[in-house]
Amino acid sequence: AVAGPCAHQTLALARRGLASASARHWSLRRPFQQRNARRDDRHVERMSPLVPASAEPHLQAWLTSWDVAEQPARAGIVLLRPDVWDMPLRPDIIHRCVLSQQAARRNVRGAGKRRGDVRGGGRKPRPQKGSGRSRQGSIRAPHYRGGGVAHPRMAHEWAFSLPRKVVSHGVRVALSDKYRRGALLVVEQTELESAKTQLLLEKLSNLGLSFDEDRGEGHRVLIVGSNSREQQAQADCKLASQNIPWVSMVHAVNCNVLKLVQHSVLIIGRDGLRDLEARFKQSGMAADQGPVRRTWPPSAVLREYRAARAASTVEMQE
Repeated sequence: AVAGPCAHQTLALARRGLASASARHWSLRRPFQQRNARRDDRHVERMSPLVPASAEPHLQAWLTSWDVAEQPARAGIVLLRPDVWDMPLRPDIIHRCVLSQQAARRNVRGAGKRRGDVRGGGRKPRPQKGSGRSRQGSIRAPHYRGGGVAHPRMAHEWAFSLPRKVVSHGVRVALSDKYRRGALLVVEQTELESAKTQLLLEKLSNLGLSFDEDRGEGHRVLIVGSNSREQQAQADCKLASQNIPWVSMVHAVNCNVLKLVQHSVLIIGRDGLRDLEARFKQSGMAADQGPVRRTWPPSAVLREYRAARAASTVEMQE
């Protein structure tokens, strides 16, 4: 016989083939996990919180040259914001953003006309009684010629909106995935001397990028330019990219999750990098003071608290 105050719980768990009641301890769960009787029998991993993976004030990326193949490809180092390029992978947010954009692009079907939408038919065609004929209320009923449709196909708007923070987090998660996989190429300028497709293909070839249209294999390239629409050289680059099926170019303000998911390589100029990072409010970093105090997740709060306490202890000993 099972004894103890939780005997009925232990017996119920044993019948279901689950772990014992002692396994359902708070130490098996993270601090921000909620208590759930059916889930807490086993540890369920939660999505990573949307905070930068590292506490460094900046990330580094190579500044690549795409002008001449003989020149060294690495021309310098560029500093990146960690709250834009070092976010953890969140497939749930990417999925929501992609579904929202695809739904917005979905065509709205044409609608048929019901009996109330067809012109005319407002008068009763004949009296209700006295004629010996059937009762009719309108000549635009579905069984009349020229009448409405009984059950027409109605127009439907498929688009749905997402909170702005979700969209912002989705773009940052997609950008961080490009940086993490080494698919980010930072160049000095995304400009061309003339709007020639062959010239753009040569620059992409200098970077080792190509695409085999017969096999459908290769690199799909997304070029992100600055928000300035007055630069003729950047407009020429955008015009030249329109003739290449596997290359797309957008302004920094129009860079979205769907574009980043559809392309395997991201090329961005220094001006475009500045405008792209300016889209997102700088969080977790002060202007000249380095990282500020976090409030989430609890593990990061505890880690920073212990580091600050250890630093104060060393200062007091000195």
